Amino acid sequence: MLLKRLGIGVVSLLIGFGLTVIIVQLIGTTLEEYGVYYTFFTSFALGCAIAIWLDKFMGTEMLPK
Repeated sequence: MLLKRLGIGVVSLLIGFGLTVIIVQLIGTTLEEYGVYYTFFTSFALGCAIAIWLDKFMGTEMLPK
């Protein structure tokens, strides 16, 4: 179960970073112009949202019911 939870954390953060890169490119800027802190916090927020859905569908029960 621990490996499943760690996997969800890693996958969700990677998906969050990927979505951040796509969003930044869609608005017509680069990651360097967007900034390190904005990139980190945008990726983290999107990753947390993805983690909630992955937790629900994979049944790891990280979040209370």
